[in-house]
Amino acid sequence: MKTLNEKQEERLRNISYSVLPNFPKELFLEVNNTCNHSCLFCANAKMTRDKNFIDDKLAKKVMRESFEAGARDITFYATGEPLIFPQLAEYIRFAKGIGFEYIFLTSNAALSTKEKMKNIIDAGLDSIKFSVNAGTKEHYKQVHGKDEFEKVVNNIKEWDMYRKDTGSNLKIFVSFIPTQITKNDYPLLLKAVGSYIDQEVDKRECSNQGGNMLENNEYEDINPENILGTLKTHQLTSKCPDPFNRVTVSSEGYLTACVVDYQNALAMIDLKKVSVLEAWNSKIFQNLRQKHLKDDLEGTLCYNCVKNKNELFEPLVKEYFKPLKDEKVMENFYEKKN
Repeated sequence: MKTLNEKQEERLRNISYSVLPNFPKELFLEVNNTCNHSCLFCANAKMTRDKNFIDDKLAKKVMRESFEAGARDITFYATGEPLIFPQLAEYIRFAKGIGFEYIFLTSNAALSTKEKMKNIIDAGLDSIKFSVNAGTKEHYKQVHGKDEFEKVVNNIKEWDMYRKDTGSNLKIFVSFIPTQITKNDYPLLLKAVGSYIDQEVDKRECSNQGGNMLENNEYEDINPENILGTLKTHQLTSKCPDPFNRVTVSSEGYLTACVVDYQNALAMIDLKKVSVLEAWNSKIFQNLRQKHLKDDLEGTLCYNCVKNKNELFEPLVKEYFKPLKDEKVMENFYEKKN
């Protein structure tokens, strides 16, 4: 099975940048939008969308339709923590039953229990990436908002032990987003979790979170040339790939153009009303892709993300839109940069 980096590069090398691209291989189905942590660099704590779980009937409709249209990889998260969702193992088993070939998750690991872990692995999960953004107990509490570093490291160890005991082919990865607090923590984190994972800890860039955390510019060393995270580092793309080769469905059941659309500013189609394939090929989505291709994104949230700007924008569909809270969640921990 491929490593995290290999999967990412495979995805990026096969993008068709066109107004009407083929239906993607990858489906992001957001089963809930809630999170048990409040990470400094993440917009979840500012989100004003109603906290919810996806409708069960709709979720299974989306899975079936996406597979029929050509999707083969699936995950069950976007803006929230998937281990909160009580039917997670059931959905993994359901997706495998349909025929999905690769099922993956990202989690902070704090809510993992032995029973939950066993159910998820036994259901057929192929890989999980744990987001651990500090290398010490003290720094973890500052960044994640919870004193759970030791618990998280132990939970990752439990996942590794169980897969080895059962002969599971599950891959385990860890990602790390350094901040001013944790910029020297990488070796410490690698020492804590390195023996339990299948790839060196994936060190990522702090970003503006899809244009939702522009205040990160005031506290972090965000590189304007690397707003798309590690993508430009790999020199595989100069455009956002999401509108062209990823289907993302919000917990409300909307097709959205972005996996970190905390505001539903890029939500465009209610999938209770049309099929996933119809939504993917819709005029509203074609128009947004055209804006990306022409680099003519002014007036959209995408402009603030890609250009790292704080400009007024219009949501794609006003009735789906929920503005973020105006607070800056990081200022309790940093002195504002000069």
